[in-house]
Amino acid sequence: MAVPLFAQKVDTGYLSTRDAIRLYPKRVYNRHFLLFPISSGNPIKWPDSLRVDWLLDDYSNKPFTLYAHPGQYFVFQIGVWAIHHGIENLQAHFSDLKNGYGGVISTKETTCFNTGGINYLGRPFTKRVNVPLGQVQALWMGINLPATAKGTYEGNVTITAGNSSHVIKIQLEVNGRELINHGFDKGKSLSRLAWLNSTTGINNSITKGYSRVIRKRNTLKILGRSLMIAANGLPGNITTYFTPSNQSIAKSGQPIIDKPFHFIIEKANGTVIHLKPGKIAFTSQAPSFVEWKVTNTSDECDMLCKGRLDFDGFVAYQLTIKAKKPLQVKDIRMEVAMSKGRATYMMGLNKPGGLRPANWDWKWDTTKNQNDVWMGEVNGGLRIKWEAENYVLPLVNVYYTFGKLHLPPSWGNAGKGGVKIFEKGDDVMVNAYSGNRIMKMGEEQHYNFELLITPFKAMNRSVQIGARYYQSSKNVTAGFIHEADSLGANIITVHQGNDLYPFINYPYSDVNVKVLTDFISAAHQGHKRAKVYYTTRELTINLPEFWSFLSLNGEIIYPGPGAKAKTVTNPHGPDPWLLKNLKGRRYIPAWVSHFTKGRYAGMQDLSVITRPDSRLNNFYVAGLNWMVHNMKIDGIYIDDCSMDRTTIRRVRRILDDDRQHANIDMHSWNHFNKFGGWASCMNLYMDLFPYIDQLWIGEGRNYNTPPDYWLVEISGIPFGLPGQMLQGGGNPWRGMVYGMTNRAGWSGTPPDHIWRFWDQYHIKDKTMIGYWDPNNPVNVDDDSVKVTVYKGSEESILAVGNFGSTDQLCSLTIDFHKLGYDKAKCSFIIPEIQRYQHERQLTALDQLKVPGGEGYLIVVKRDR
Repeated sequence: MAVPLFAQKVDTGYLSTRDAIRLYPKRVYNRHFLLFPISSGNPIKWPDSLRVDWLLDDYSNKPFTLYAHPGQYFVFQIGVWAIHHGIENLQAHFSDLKNGYGGVISTKETTCFNTGGINYLGRPFTKRVNVPLGQVQALWMGINLPATAKGTYEGNVTITAGNSSHVIKIQLEVNGRELINHGFDKGKSLSRLAWLNSTTGINNSITKGYSRVIRKRNTLKILGRSLMIAANGLPGNITTYFTPSNQSIAKSGQPIIDKPFHFIIEKANGTVIHLKPGKIAFTSQAPSFVEWKVTNTSDECDMLCKGRLDFDGFVAYQLTIKAKKPLQVKDIRMEVAMSKGRATYMMGLNKPGGLRPANWDWKWDTTKNQNDVWMGEVNGGLRIKWEAENYVLPLVNVYYTFGKLHLPPSWGNAGKGGVKIFEKGDDVMVNAYSGNRIMKMGEEQHYNFELLITPFKAMNRSVQIGARYYQSSKNVTAGFIHEADSLGANIITVHQGNDLYPFINYPYSDVNVKVLTDFISAAHQGHKRAKVYYTTRELTINLPEFWSFLSLNGEIIYPGPGAKAKTVTNPHGPDPWLLKNLKGRRYIPAWVSHFTKGRYAGMQDLSVITRPDSRLNNFYVAGLNWMVHNMKIDGIYIDDCSMDRTTIRRVRRILDDDRQHANIDMHSWNHFNKFGGWASCMNLYMDLFPYIDQLWIGEGRNYNTPPDYWLVEISGIPFGLPGQMLQGGGNPWRGMVYGMTNRAGWSGTPPDHIWRFWDQYHIKDKTMIGYWDPNNPVNVDDDSVKVTVYKGSEESILAVGNFGSTDQLCSLTIDFHKLGYDKAKCSFIIPEIQRYQHERQLTALDQLKVPGGEGYLIVVKRDR
């Protein structure tokens, strides 16, 4: 049995609240609730227990003395015990803190984290705090001390509930050296709780690599794409300017849709309500976004259309339908028409990524994590996501069943809604319907939806070819730099669960900061970048803020079934430590790291699932900012996450501002199963893709799937992102058709031999022309064999991949005019690549035998 890690110690010296009433009746006599201030070093852990010293110390008539440094973000707690009755709507109020020299610490510099703060969007909010009968609630307090603070400060904290209030007198002794970084450098001080209300990275700036939004009347232009707004406020036309293999941006564009969106309200008698559009009002505009609204009117109802386009290709629509009189509706629906030629591929609504079928029917079902579809071509597509006012980000990975999608009242309509996709003439129609309903006069329904216009950017060849990762799951990291160097890797990803980084998603733990920082410095000295595993989904119980987070009652730690929870990672239920220490709490047990070797051998790290879209996002971003400045990390590795697009944009800004060559790469397990809610990962995380550099969408993937599945679900190319293979190392021959290798150090054969080939033949200087690209100069007479060309001025590389399981005898025909070579002056060679292919001279490319599941890298040289 694994030994728990440091934070997993069980404290003694506690009484149950029931015993406390019996043993200390005078302390609780005639009290609605009891307060006891406590230092941050002794956190309140269990709601049904009290330490004896908390009962013995009576602060009703004496001040509570605390000791702090100038410049420190100082944290302490006040326990509230609901003795005889439950407490509702607990409030905490600070007075100004004053010293004897005229110094004042304003109430603006104080906070109670439990009663409110700043949310992940940067907006203030308040929380209602209730304390059940007989339970203890910790209220965590923060005071932001100025660097000039000195001496003894006095003031009050008043705790109120209903008509009852109690006052704690505070005496704060501020002395000693100034803390330059507010105390954030030491986690045990709990000063980092200030990060919960951080607004770092929240601004309207444009992320590096993108361009400003340009508006000319009703047409909005962004990087490689444009959106024309129709009179009713909905999209009238969407155009892409990306070239077919997403290598660059062209001057002339191609339509993604060339007909306006239609929003239709059909009455029970079959007539369609004619909505007359008012004037488009552009309500807000900055270089990074444009917002607009239009009111569409009729005698029966109005439709208020609000839209916003961001510089990355994200479009948010809020459609509010308001009935002016009782209204019997047969259907309310949205129709989108795409040209057949621009809707070759499809992914979502229970359809794995690949070629679009002629017809597809889907109904709302929240047992599945499905509310969006992507359709399009490699260089132009549209993801449509349907939601309403009750949307919250669901849980991901094997935890979906604990936090499912909410059925939107509008689109879902108690299960009547769905989406039909079908061909109609030269178009492919997307019909999102909601079915019949009766609307009362004054009733509103919110038919909100989001669009992502893809791709987000052209392929970055310096990342696709130049980012060569070493990543290992070993507990002992002593050989990482040497191994990475021997294989030719230039980026080392430090995963969690080893002697450099033991605690999941807390890489700045006091126990490992120095060794991890030293490792990063050593990697830099070896001309390598070093990144860390850092995601939002689960969190170690070993972070010093764990009990503080738990006191926020479901805001940070997801309120799951607790002791009854059984997951794929915990099939027998929570670990005994969780059962004992979180008794009566709501949580979901998550990943467990077992240490078999090294510094933590014989120990384990436990974690719990966190809530999406909470203040943990602020904490996460501020923690990243601290690592960038103090540990000099070169980016992060995101594993299946609960991150929203606002948070990832904040992350990107921090990295771009302070670590110019930092990368973000993202990994995902295959969610298309009952545990993951039958979700397509590319759809699931597409909101984040504008800010990601590289994808590792490979765990749980079958690399014997057809090429259209590879293209849409694995490669990342339709979204402007290079990808890498994972499961078992992938298939190196098929991978090269999409410019993909696996990673060194993780699984399968290391790709060092392919990297050397890339360098020898200067593939970074060549232009990728995919087999799907009409400009591809190579034609193959066998559909199971695909050829992607890496075109250069003097030589080109043909990446040949057999997607069948049997050997294929095929002929490759080159259009030398497209290639730009003289056929008579060209030679062909299959060069030697270790563990990939043996050297062969070719006189022609007909009757080429391609082994099943394998392929070749053929060099076409222009001879002089």
